[in-house]
Amino acid sequence: MLRIEIDLFSGRPNPVWIVTDGAETERFLGAVAEARGVIAKQGAGFTGLGFREVRVDLLGDDDPLYKRVPKQFALASTAVADLNASGELARRLIEAIPIRSKIQLVEHTLTPLTSKLRDGILERFIRFLANPPRPRRPKPQPPSNPLRTTVNDETCTKCQYEVSQFNPGFWNIPTVQPYNNCYNYARNWRTNTFAQPGRAHGAQTGIMACGTVTTAAMADGLRKRCDCLPKSEYPRRLMALVIDPGFDYHWYRHQRGGFWGHKPGGTAARNVDNSNVVITDPETCDRGGYTDFCEYFYAGRSVVIS
Repeated sequence: MLRIEIDLFSGRPNPVWIVTDGAETERFLGAVAEARGVIAKQGAGFTGLGFREVRVDLLGDDDPLYKRVPKQFALASTAVADLNASGELARRLIEAIPIRSKIQLVEHTLTPLTSKLRDGILERFIRFLANPPRPRRPKPQPPSNPLRTTVNDETCTKCQYEVSQFNPGFWNIPTVQPYNNCYNYARNWRTNTFAQPGRAHGAQTGIMACGTVTTAAMADGLRKRCDCLPKSEYPRRLMALVIDPGFDYHWYRHQRGGFWGHKPGGTAARNVDNSNVVITDPETCDRGGYTDFCEYFYAGRSVVIS
């Protein structure tokens, strides 16, 4: 016996019926076995609105078996190699929908098998074969990383960036800590060069002011907050710049958990301010002499520092 389902409805149950005739079952499975490239795994093709595929299930463990014919398969799926040949086999089943099926199924209450239904299915099936849907492939998702999470920017509703788990141990070892500064930490790139904004692109500045350091950092590829970075820039960071006017600059990076991390020069990385309070807002935390809060920036994978 075969269970046949036309997968095309969204709200009500799909049309379903049972083929009980043994000779008919054997003829049909034999035709499927002789053809090449006509079957696919159920649900492997188009899954949008409208006609999707014809599903066939063998219901008994003693149903006739043929090589290359599994116990479950789909016809007229966009996943098959030969859609035209598969469509001809599917058409045979659709045209043979048993009006007033001998075996009444639960699905027949909402989807009774009628000639009107059969004609409607054929109409949609013909349109499907004439112009099979070719949905765009979804863009690849960023690689999974248990230490990194993508979040929506609460300030810029259309933008996203990545927050990492606070990991000071990566930075606070003798071969790393003295050679990497706040800019390294905020960009999350250990260069061992005490990186300077703009140096990698010939735009380093000696004037310690919001405007000049911003210009230098943007030469490295940083963008101001709300100038969204695409997914191709994954992993993206949210950084914050502050200035000790005329004297120095400092950077923070947003971490997973809602707080901010930083690394003052060659000292240890930490997530607390000058009052030893966890930093939840770099604009209001205790920053000592770094009194000028400049602004926030995004840094994507294409940002190069040195």
